[in-house]
Amino acid sequence: MKDGIRDSLVFSVKDLRHETDKAYAARVLPESLGLTYEEARFTMPLACKVGISRHSGDNIYVTTHVETRLRVECRRCVKPVEVEVTTNVDLLFSMGADPEAAAEDGERYYDGETLDISEDIRRSLVLEIPTWPLCTEACKGLCTACGTDLNAADCACTHAADTETAASPFSVLAKMLEKN
Repeated sequence: MKDGIRDSLVFSVKDLRHETDKAYAARVLPESLGLTYEEARFTMPLACKVGISRHSGDNIYVTTHVETRLRVECRRCVKPVEVEVTTNVDLLFSMGADPEAAAEDGERYYDGETLDISEDIRRSLVLEIPTWPLCTEACKGLCTACGTDLNAADCACTHAADTETAASPFSVLAKMLEKN
């Protein structure tokens, strides 16, 4: 822990013995949560704000806000683009039970000593990775015939005159309809 900022998403329940609420800040490396992907590279540590509060006996409520950035390729022009990713995770932990059985039925349990929210944060961030990232909504992409970046220059291909059908893999069907 450096400057009051944690480097882990594992918390001691002992901190709540004399208080009902605790707030934490954490900067966690994506690699420590297994967030290493070829198609999406995290470019900065995860900035986490975590609130932990005791509710009704041994139940503990955890709220988390996570921000980070990642680099992905635009799906149209294949240029790298950096996008901001944020997620909020709210969890309720109960004391006891078998943690492995809890994972199967969706319940969250803790051992009375520590809370580990690493896997919950990892899963939530995986769902936030964009499946169809674009550098801009107006990105024209690449010419399907010659590979020219249509954002930078017009293509000299013969079929490029009709830009709506030139970029479509179904342009052959349009030509078939013209014959009839």
